[in-house]
Amino acid sequence: RQEIEQLLKQYDIGGLVDYQEISSGIENTNYFVTTSLQGGEDKRWVLTLFVNLKQHELPYFCDLTRHLEQDGFKVPAPVVNRMGGSVFCLKGKAGVLVPCLIGASLDEPSSQSCTFVGVYLAGMHLSLRSFSQRRAVQRDIAWMKGQLEKLEGKMDLSEFEVLQGYFRRYCAYQPHLLDCPQGTIHGDLFRDNVLFLNDRRPSFIDFYYACDEVLVFDIAIAVNDWCIDVDGAIDKNKLTEFIEGYETERPLTKEERVYMPVALRWAALRFYISRLEHIHSNPSAEILAVKNPNQFKNILIDRQVTGYRF
Repeated sequence: RQEIEQLLKQYDIGGLVDYQEISSGIENTNYFVTTSLQGGEDKRWVLTLFVNLKQHELPYFCDLTRHLEQDGFKVPAPVVNRMGGSVFCLKGKAGVLVPCLIGASLDEPSSQSCTFVGVYLAGMHLSLRSFSQRRAVQRDIAWMKGQLEKLEGKMDLSEFEVLQGYFRRYCAYQPHLLDCPQGTIHGDLFRDNVLFLNDRRPSFIDFYYACDEVLVFDIAIAVNDWCIDVDGAIDKNKLTEFIEGYETERPLTKEERVYMPVALRWAALRFYISRLEHIHSNPSAEILAVKNPNQFKNILIDRQVTGYRF
């Protein structure tokens, strides 16, 4: 409590009323922080301490969310302190303080909510065309290859060989995906990173996988979580609503339509490998509950055997 109180003295957001750790954090440590503003009004914030991101990496994400906020998007842009900065160091870790956006994530999105997310994602892609900063993909082919080398011997041999086959197939297709439009993507647009509040304009949160990539990959990440049934297969009605919503803002190119099925497999493979890495590096019940790799294993198998058309 004393450390948070000292930190808040750097900001003009009032004194500490209460704080509470957010238990759902996996990679970072997050706290709800409530302060009292002048006039007695309470305001809630989210304080994040980063595990994998370093202090010099954070200004990119601060500037990106400020860019979107200035363009009218509901995103958690970090608070600026009295020195004009947004990044601090607490307990040896870099951190930021952002407004706590009002709303809740959807466990079972409707077709209509898929439309709204598609519209908002396309608008974000268009807005970020004028964002000048660049960040390379962190979890690229080299990262996947490195993770597969670590997983060898930890998985059932037959399952590992199937996974290797998927990876080799993706490597063969990957150069063709580069013909698709590129830009800044969110990179992690799952249901728990979108908040709704009784209106049609969702809020996007957790931009810490944002980078420069083909836009169709961002679409595929979202489709693989928003437009599926309980078995991981794509719900065609939700898919139609999502794509139609997206295209009200930015029509897909011919290349994106052709390579969307490849992007869906790529996104499924990328997150399957990521979740396997999480489980094998930290095999706790909490990690398994949140990051169960079998979900993406099922999605990956479906995307390989089902011919979705766009």
